[in-house]
Amino acid sequence: MKKIITCIGIRPDIIRLSQIIKKLDKYFENILVDSGQHYDYNLNKIFYDQLGVRIPEYNLDIKSGTHATQVARLMIEFEKVLLHLNPEFVIVLGDNNSSLGFAIATSKLNIPLVHIEAGMRSKNWFMPEEKNRKIIDHLADMNLCYLPEHKENLIREGLNPRRCWVIGNPILEVVNAVETTFKQDKPFYLVTCHRAENTEMKENLETILIFLGELYERKNVEIKFILMPKTKNMMEKYGLKFPKGINPIPPQGFIEFLGMEKEAQLVLTDSGTVVEECAILGTSCMTIRESTERIDLIELGVNVLTGMDNNQMLDSAELALSRKVEPVSHYGKNISNKICNILIGNSLNFYKNYER
Repeated sequence: MKKIITCIGIRPDIIRLSQIIKKLDKYFENILVDSGQHYDYNLNKIFYDQLGVRIPEYNLDIKSGTHATQVARLMIEFEKVLLHLNPEFVIVLGDNNSSLGFAIATSKLNIPLVHIEAGMRSKNWFMPEEKNRKIIDHLADMNLCYLPEHKENLIREGLNPRRCWVIGNPILEVVNAVETTFKQDKPFYLVTCHRAENTEMKENLETILIFLGELYERKNVEIKFILMPKTKNMMEKYGLKFPKGINPIPPQGFIEFLGMEKEAQLVLTDSGTVVEECAILGTSCMTIRESTERIDLIELGVNVLTGMDNNQMLDSAELALSRKVEPVSHYGKNISNKICNILIGNSLNFYKNYER
């Protein structure tokens, strides 16, 4: 069996890769490497436990830090693993700092690189994730895209079409595989807020909190706010408080959180993964950002992009609450099998030397 490495950067990676890893294990000697960027139990280990994913052979323990610090630490530690294992190829997913570090270290050693979630674009170059995903896509030897439009983005950027495949969205298999138990008779809204553009800029974070307070005053519906450690630290730094009606709660396990998404009247988030889960569940959802790479969900009318103007955010909430959302049907099927078929059917060695 070919020896490969599957990389796990942050919480959403564990979720999205959970079904894929189980399939890869059947056909490859699949070594799991966790960056350690997320290290609290509620942001890491609980997802392995709940989704039945085996514990990685390696944890690089990079933890928190600036963007440069995280990427640099990861490259140094992951290079050691690569030199020791000499895998046939390396799989990374997404656009976080860990994924970037994994990708650069792999490419520098001329080991074939596979990128799952390739080709997404928000067209917002100020987002660190946009920079990360573009760099990873152009380093990757095989780009596995969720949707045809993502492949088209890569071709427009000059990538060889032979480096790009459309596989569908693996989050669909994960949501369909999980049974949720959360129930609450009283209506509520659910909020997640963690991106740098919203937490590292006091003005944006303050705007979001004011908006949520006004939304509660207008609707008198409990707002559950998943308080990530980074968001909590930034609120303390800026001296910001939660308005009346906002109920901060700690990060949840995947089963609990998916149940909350399913039961919520409205989900307000800056997460890409959350908007996809809501689209699958048929839950009304708003993206609290200036831009999004999940353009398909805006076009389908199952998600609303708010911008950062308070009145526009309130109007967006009214719009999202006013319409019934049907679960999406464009995310494909048999995604994990498709990925394995592509990887088995293509010799990664070919991609080492071909014309890029």
